[in-house]
Amino acid sequence: MLPRAHRISRGAEIVMTVRRGRRTVTPHAVVHRIPNGSDSAARFGVVVSKKVGGAVVRNRVRRRIQSICADHLSTVPHGDLIVVRALPGSPEVGWDTLRSEIGDGLRRAVVAR
Repeated sequence: MLPRAHRISRGAEIVMTVRRGRRTVTPHAVVHRIPNGSDSAARFGVVVSKKVGGAVVRNRVRRRIQSICADHLSTVPHGDLIVVRALPGSPEVGWDTLRSEIGDGLRRAVVAR
């Protein structure tokens, strides 16, 4: 589970990150990153639209993505805001595939500072 200190809690920060951040696309997710420049911890937000599925499916995908983000906390620089947006095919893929795709997207977003 992603600790509360590492979650984006304001919708305005999610919108800002999606609109102004650098975008990295994977087959089942889109990773947006914006460096915040502060010394606070890196924070993650997850967006799962209704196109992905019903409430149960969306919550399962959200929990999976939050777990993947928690595993990658050490690879993201302090102060960064990261938003992961799930694409409609994400519920059908396996855990390992989703983990490798989002991990790859996070690495590419961080390298492309």
